[in-house]
Amino acid sequence: MPIVLPNNKLEEIPSIVFSELRKGASKKKHPFKNVVLTTLSKETPISRWVVFRKLTLEQNILIYTDSRSEKIKNLRANSKGGLLFYNNKQGLQIYFSTVSTIHQNNELTKKYWQGIVGTSSQNYTTIHQPGLPINNISDGQKIDKNLNDKYFSIIELCPICMSILQLSRDGHIRASFNKINNEWKGTYVVP
Repeated sequence: MPIVLPNNKLEEIPSIVFSELRKGASKKKHPFKNVVLTTLSKETPISRWVVFRKLTLEQNILIYTDSRSEKIKNLRANSKGGLLFYNNKQGLQIYFSTVSTIHQNNELTKKYWQGIVGTSSQNYTTIHQPGLPINNISDGQKIDKNLNDKYFSIIELCPICMSILQLSRDGHIRASFNKINNEWKGTYVVP
């Protein structure tokens, strides 16, 4: 069932989208819980699935990662990236062009590290950095016994452009928006 409907006004679409994104961040099985993050390595785009953790009051998107990961290296070199959300049940695709801020060993990471419990903390405490070639699978599972937040990072992605595509048998709806002075200004475009 579509979320964006023909009777919605253009200026209503961003609030509809962000309302749905809030659900994605809070509900474990929501289709928006996982998102495709694209970064640039020199001039080559690299995409990977990541877990969408939180939508801030400023409409920024938070992703957790290991500070030694490739995505962090890419975003340090070029803070621009992209996020692609898709809800196959509702036929809604959302794409954001973003600018990122990396948080490590600051108030934000300390706040969220407290909420990471059990084996989840092991995702950020491996002895070897992500992407390092290893001789066997068990080498990639070796964990620093201290389980501290030394490598825990948060990528804060600030959307600057948004493109939505609502697929529907009654007719597709597509719109593009730019964030200007903290407001979304947009136009409908041909699907």
